Amino acid sequence: MDKMKILVVDDNTVNLALVEQELQDKYEVIPVISGRRAINYLYRERVDLILLDVQMPIMDGIETLREIRRLENGITVPVCFLTARKERSTVIAGSKLGIMDYILKPFDSNDLSKRIELIFKKMGKIPMEDHELLNQLIETKEIIEQKDYSKASEIIESILGYKIEKEVRERIRHVKVRIDEGDYESAHNMIMRVIKYMEKLCSSEVNDEEKLPISEGEINVKLLYILDDLENFKMKEVTTKLNNLLKYDMPEDIYKTVMEAKKKIEEYDDGTAEIMIKNLLEEIRNPKKKKVEDNGYKYLKQKQ
Repeated sequence: MDKMKILVVDDNTVNLALVEQELQDKYEVIPVISGRRAINYLYRERVDLILLDVQMPIMDGIETLREIRRLENGITVPVCFLTARKERSTVIAGSKLGIMDYILKPFDSNDLSKRIELIFKKMGKIPMEDHELLNQLIETKEIIEQKDYSKASEIIESILGYKIEKEVRERIRHVKVRIDEGDYESAHNMIMRVIKYMEKLCSSEVNDEEKLPISEGEINVKLLYILDDLENFKMKEVTTKLNNLLKYDMPEDIYKTVMEAKKKIEEYDDGTAEIMIKNLLEEIRNPKKKKVEDNGYKYLKQKQ
């Protein structure tokens, strides 16, 4: 199978060499040193993704992208900005020209690979992993339950852009159809069925009998280490520790929260992940308080 092609545009040869070194095992990397050379290349060839430096002399990234969008081979190609500064004006200008993401320099190699993989998943070029799909479906179900139907429809539209199993895709598509028709109860029932199917699929990937036993005290210690890494922006270590924690046999509510935190890290929302871990630690330390709060919530729901 041919490797996907990534055109990297940067006036700094050191940056070009670094990106090529990081990506060449998985992708075919075409490094070019100016916007004009990128445009000349796209006259002749197609690529699957462009990593485009913003601050370049003569022709900067914004101007280069405007020219690219006028080319037959550049109208729909996904573009990710490489920039040393996160400026609102740059992000807005890039968004108008259809950038899918931007990466701040100097970048972490692991972060770069993840961001590229996420772009290709959004483009449907590589499949979404089962646990990622399950997390998005659970989020959509909760939004339906909150009666934010327009947002739920938007998320499903985004999910349908991913490369997923045909039968699952069709069921998810029908959820959107029911929402758009105003049949919200049927939409909720449908998405619950898909979630149950995906939960079985995910649980079969890691047999519960193979999971290691772990006490709440050990979970507490591991979460403290994860929280420390989050607070010190050690995202690679956080991901590794979360993956290791998921190998253990934990209570379902703890497992779901850890999975959600992992999802937030994958979406680069480490702030929300940090809050989730802090709340989980508090719940583990004070289980009686959580039980009282849950019972109070149920009582209020019954009163309503």
